[in-house]
Amino acid sequence: MSNSKQDTKELFENIAKFVDDSRNLLKQGANAEMAGMDKKVQELCAGVLQVSDAEREKYADLLQSLMDDLTALESDLITKRDALAHEIRYLSSHKKANVAYKTSDAVDGKNKKDGDE
Repeated sequence: MSNSKQDTKELFENIAKFVDDSRNLLKQGANAEMAGMDKKVQELCAGVLQVSDAEREKYADLLQSLMDDLTALESDLITKRDALAHEIRYLSSHKKANVAYKTSDAVDGKNKKDGDE
């Protein structure tokens, strides 16, 4: 049991660090890699279920804190996703405008050559 207890404690620490590092990356404008996070949380939940009831009660506050941190990370990820979506839409509109201006300039240039000037 002590090995399981130690593993569970390490998982809490690792996940908390991962969440904190990810949030810091997002705040700096970088992308955060979430691959493997779901497996770590599943392992943590399984580990908590393996300890005694008394130990589980000790983990309740840590689990709540972790849930709050994960919810904050979710919010940060949604904000990042929305910003990227806006940027993509803006770039798409900007590209369409550039193409339209180039086409317009080409047509105007052709008309000037063919025109009375």
